[in-house]
Amino acid sequence: MFKEEIRAPILAYFFISLGGLLLHIRIHPPNEELLDAVPVVCGVLTTVLLPFLFNYRRTVAWAYLINLAVVIAGTLGMAYYSMTEWGELVPVTVVNVILRSTLADILILWAKLPLAQMILHHFRQ
Repeated sequence: MFKEEIRAPILAYFFISLGGLLLHIRIHPPNEELLDAVPVVCGVLTTVLLPFLFNYRRTVAWAYLINLAVVIAGTLGMAYYSMTEWGELVPVTVVNVILRSTLADILILWAKLPLAQMILHHFRQ
């Protein structure tokens, strides 16, 4: 299905996308608020469509740009959500920012960037 020389990074990208999608559906079901549907749509897009776009030379650039846009939007959305949900009772410390914010989720999302870069460089050396 995927080209053998680039199969491993594409599958890694797929599994990170699928894990993020399932995690987001569990935490924020899309039927509760309309705004929660946007990350689900982006997650489905990056899980279903982008691995196939990454598999071909003529569509790899589009996949890379879509991935970059989704990572930026996801980072901004999760950072905004984390800041709005931050209670007045929780002091802003390094430990709280690391353990009680969406920083871990953002870092998992950022793992898509080097994978996409690796796939792009395979086709566009």
